[in-house]
Amino acid sequence: MFALRHIYKSFPNKSVLEDVSLAINRGEVVALIGANGVGKTTLLEILRGELKPDAGTVQANGAVGYVPQEAVLGRTIAGSFSAATASWQIDYALERVGLGSKKPDTLVSELSGGQKTRLAFAVVLAQDPEPSLLLLDEPTNNLDADGLVWLADFVRSFDGAVLLVSHDREFINNTATKIAELHNGKLTQYGGNYNFYREQKELEEAAARMRYQQNVEERNHLTRAITAQREKGKHTHEHIKRSDGDKYQRDFFRNRVTNKFGQQARALEKRLEQLEDVERPDFAKDYKVVLGGEADSSKLVLRLKDIVKGFPEPVLENVDLEIRGGERVHVQGKNGSGKTTLLTIAAGRAQPDSGEVNYGTGISVGYFSQDVDGLDHGTTGLENLVQTEAQMTNIFREARSLGLTNLDLKKPVNELSRGQQAKLGFAKLLLASHHLLILDEPTNHLDIPTREQIESALQQYKGAILFASHDKYFAQKLQPTKELNL
Repeated sequence: MFALRHIYKSFPNKSVLEDVSLAINRGEVVALIGANGVGKTTLLEILRGELKPDAGTVQANGAVGYVPQEAVLGRTIAGSFSAATASWQIDYALERVGLGSKKPDTLVSELSGGQKTRLAFAVVLAQDPEPSLLLLDEPTNNLDADGLVWLADFVRSFDGAVLLVSHDREFINNTATKIAELHNGKLTQYGGNYNFYREQKELEEAAARMRYQQNVEERNHLTRAITAQREKGKHTHEHIKRSDGDKYQRDFFRNRVTNKFGQQARALEKRLEQLEDVERPDFAKDYKVVLGGEADSSKLVLRLKDIVKGFPEPVLENVDLEIRGGERVHVQGKNGSGKTTLLTIAAGRAQPDSGEVNYGTGISVGYFSQDVDGLDHGTTGLENLVQTEAQMTNIFREARSLGLTNLDLKKPVNELSRGQQAKLGFAKLLLASHHLLILDEPTNHLDIPTREQIESALQQYKGAILFASHDKYFAQKLQPTKELNL
């Protein structure tokens, strides 16, 4: 068993973990989720013993193995392991990850992205002693569909405990037995997979909205009632008269009635003071992403005919595709099958060796690459967005909707993280009101809250979409009308 108990951790000007407790037992797969920058990496570093908490205790009954996002491997397969690792341990670890047929002197540069991920796992499994807790930081990066299937099977069958950080909701659904959400320094746990977590979150958010709304309505009701009582007292004091003209009796009665209204008003004010102060929920403050651009369903948006491309061997052969307004086309295939090549040709960023690329009349095309290469890295984020010629109010609204702060927009693009650059690239895309969006792995480097914001926008978008994505959860949300398999 591994456990964090009442962990606190702060950095200059920022509290990251506040009274965080988490137990991880053998056989459990815990998915640690949360927006970028909330402290997930800090928590992993504390579990690894790389970072000491300010307060709290760490219990570790066994060895910990860590597979980072970008593992540092050697020149060859054998060279990736520690010199002290026995050959039988290396063979055993490679066999477990499906690389047993590879020769030890195989160059790492010759391996696919998925095979490099498997090798990173093998290096960890060959530790002595073998880890009983695996910490996985974005393990699905660089994996195609087959690689994701292998990884999910491996995680489910691992004879120990697993704590994984991932933004891949489909992978979490297929592996997790528990969700741990980190938000504002607090850790909240949910039994089950991601779908169960979302159901519970929606119930919690609905209850929080209702509680906040009821609190607002009660405050408004009491405020109106207090004002009414004060006005009644004032009106009575000013207008009450006696038919017999007795001023003494009139003043006596006037004061009694005024005091009565005043007492009632003070009682209401006391109730208002005692009313619990319910803050507006964070999720209710979010700005919604709004996409412009629309093409009629009968209008031709894009036609690809007999597309051929080779480097020098053919990557694409006689590919045909027609897209009309409102259609959503999902391009699928293994890594190296030509998905990115096809999208760059469709976006006009590359030319086919043969074939035709035709756009509908007046069609504007927006392209988002997985490398976010549409940004000017020598200027600030704000200067990049101003290039869209959108109104400044819309620029700041779209940036805020994707979690980019005013401080982020003032920084040069090359000082932003990959995730922030991806958000900036999407903000630039959203502001341009295109009729066709071409998206190449658009959710790479994005945290789950941002993915959900983008999904919501794309679901409402009335233009056409051509996209490639290994994120099955994202693809299902877009509800493709066509699929193209390469």
